[in-house]
Amino acid sequence: MGEPDEVDSRDAPSRHSSGLTLLGLLGGAIVAAVLLGQLTGPDPPPGAQTQTAVANTKAPDPPATIAPDIPIGVDSIQRCVVHMGGLTLGDRLKVPGSALEQWDCDAPYNGPWSVVIRASDGHFGVHRAVVTYPIESASSGAPSTKPQGAIWYPDTQMLVWPLGNSHAQIVGDLGQATLEDLATRITVVNRRPHFGALDGFAVAGTTSYDSPVVHEMRYGAIDLGQKSTLGDGLVVTGVTWAASFESMAFEARAKPAGFVRHKPAIYSTALGGSGTLAWESAPGEVTYIGFSGPLSTSAAIEALRTLANKGRTLTPVQWDAKDRTPVAAPSG
Repeated sequence: MGEPDEVDSRDAPSRHSSGLTLLGLLGGAIVAAVLLGQLTGPDPPPGAQTQTAVANTKAPDPPATIAPDIPIGVDSIQRCVVHMGGLTLGDRLKVPGSALEQWDCDAPYNGPWSVVIRASDGHFGVHRAVVTYPIESASSGAPSTKPQGAIWYPDTQMLVWPLGNSHAQIVGDLGQATLEDLATRITVVNRRPHFGALDGFAVAGTTSYDSPVVHEMRYGAIDLGQKSTLGDGLVVTGVTWAASFESMAFEARAKPAGFVRHKPAIYSTALGGSGTLAWESAPGEVTYIGFSGPLSTSAAIEALRTLANKGRTLTPVQWDAKDRTPVAAPSG
């Protein structure tokens, strides 16, 4: 299919969200707090999936000097009890950092749901797509041939179409024609998107679009000894669930960025702040590290990768023992 005329991405529809969206968390006053957000639901986390590097985008083999992360883990969200860990940087005695816990307990119940689809050679942020339903109706865009009534947004790699009594969207790096084919296999089951069979593709997980919780640690770059590489702003780590994070990463055209802690990573300067490096630390769970300050892409990736690889993962019990500031999700 030929490419449609370019469309201003500001015309793309705004999804209904119960609170924790990536831009809402990481945007705004980045020097005061760099917040990211996203994903899951009351179902158990999606099953383990093969993390396969993609041809022509495969990063170098990961280093063998650090042990792979164990799943940080989610046991239950009943009554908004979420068992999740975190990622700390530096010497925890000399540089304790500031812990923040952001909650949106309504996300799994009142917000949209997502199904993550991966190609046979896909992994987090590469050769995958995220379908979200329900969302608000589409605004102006380029008409698509399928599904019926679909609108295509080339700037954000997004297709929106009528589904059920509302609309759905799919976003990914698979190209318009493939996203259209995937969209035709989407139905609604129990008010959630459901993906039918298509050769070469599989479901990586189905969860709420937004996450009920985000666990962040914030540090001064100077305190971490990174003034020469990351300036004098903030360095922020976070752990959350994956659907909205990955969806917005596709919209921002995040790129493969090698490995972090033995996991394929992606990097973007368009996710808020000045740059964000993220990887799927456990099935359906994302860990990220971002910073605020001027820096070239290559230097930022290497500085953030080094900090993350030397960081310490906290178990849910260790996180719960920390002094931390709980905050409610932004309304929206």
